[in-house]
Amino acid sequence: MKFLPQIVFFLGAIGVFNSLIICGYFLFSKSRKNSSNRIFGIFLLVLSLRVLKSLFYAFAGEKPIWFLQHGPAYFLLIGPLLLTYILSCVKPTSNLLKYWKAHLLFWILIVTYLVIFIPFPDNVEFNKKTLLPIINLQWLLFIIISGFVIKPKVKNFKNNPVLIKWLTTLVLGILILWLSYFFIQYDYFVSGSIIFSILFYTFFLFFLFNKKIALNIFPKAKKTTISKTTNETEKLVVELKKIMTTQKLYTNPNLKLSNVASHLNISTHELSRLLNENVGENFTDFINKYRIKEAKVLIKENLKYTLEAIGNQSGFNSKSAFYKAFKKFTNMTPAKYKSQL
Repeated sequence: MKFLPQIVFFLGAIGVFNSLIICGYFLFSKSRKNSSNRIFGIFLLVLSLRVLKSLFYAFAGEKPIWFLQHGPAYFLLIGPLLLTYILSCVKPTSNLLKYWKAHLLFWILIVTYLVIFIPFPDNVEFNKKTLLPIINLQWLLFIIISGFVIKPKVKNFKNNPVLIKWLTTLVLGILILWLSYFFIQYDYFVSGSIIFSILFYTFFLFFLFNKKIALNIFPKAKKTTISKTTNETEKLVVELKKIMTTQKLYTNPNLKLSNVASHLNISTHELSRLLNENVGENFTDFINKYRIKEAKVLIKENLKYTLEAIGNQSGFNSKSAFYKAFKKFTNMTPAKYKSQL
């Protein structure tokens, strides 16, 4: 077919060019200004450039364009960035994530050394036959490590199962892309970019039609609209916790946001914002944590009481609500907790 090469190039390029637009969104959008989104943007950028390079390579003539003259060295960044993004989602307090910029700088220095001292135009055979296989193995190693980081979270990370499904799917998608580049010959590298386009649009369309899931996985940056001073806010938080501890408002199964707000002499809107921005929890979770703490004490002190009675005494209005909240915050049922005592 006369137009077959153009069609193949278009299918391979459309996903890459659109992914570069998404990269810019995650890297420069103020509404997505948080570390995990920024890291994902950098990861997607490097991966997109790697796919773009393979696409141009498949259609390069006798004198390849300048973009192909830098060699495959920067492919070393793909695996570390993938792992860093995974950690930013499931282990935001890990030491590796804490120093992710230093970790990335380490690989950038290696890439810089390879580009300067082992330039691709003068060492084509070395880059293709020695360096590229090493890079592919390094990439695979980081994919495997990323999988092991996610694996224990599949059962334990029940507060946000959608995030775990996304990360698992992402790692599998990257593995499929790696397999395509590892086993496909240079002459058919364009197929890797077509696979990337399919994966990109599959993810893109899914998130486009499931905006709530997208917001869960790629959260927006919180707006810092503070009407009170820091000291006043801290005093309100201390007073709130004191009231909950001394008056045990949480034992009321019909407790509402307005009831607690009246004790602090603030509006329900102010209390809701105080909980979300300064305590980091919504009203339901904040109250249920006190109820679960109370239930634990009652279970220890009253082993003869039924669990349903303990749930009612702690402030839950039903057995199912008690069990659901208890399992959410302790990763076990009340019966299992009691049996361990």
